[in-house]
Amino acid sequence: MGLRAKITATAVGAAAVAVMLTATTPAAYAAADTSGPRPGAREVSAAGWTPTTTVNNGPIRECYAATCAEVWRPGPGETVYWSHYAYNSSNNRWYYVQYVVGNGTPHTFYGWIYCGNVTAPC
Repeated sequence: MGLRAKITATAVGAAAVAVMLTATTPAAYAAADTSGPRPGAREVSAAGWTPTTTVNNGPIRECYAATCAEVWRPGPGETVYWSHYAYNSSNNRWYYVQYVVGNGTPHTFYGWIYCGNVTAPC
């Protein structure tokens, strides 16, 4: 193998390692997808969208932590449908839900709601 080929192979190898390290950092993962559980989180899925009822006006959030941005705030007694749940780093259960609102032209919101805000079990 010539010197030029060795240098090229080394540069390509170093670039691949840099990409792998960058792609696996928690910050990169969070920026790429806030709707899914973080690496290492325990997650359980339902067979389909399972109905549950809100018990207060707790918000649906972009991710499963109280510090995440609010997507929508359904009122008490509203029906939301969950597809799976996960536990965050504080070991709190959050449900991934869909919530449909609108007269005539419905709009569907998706996000995470804390288990204490719905009748589904904690």
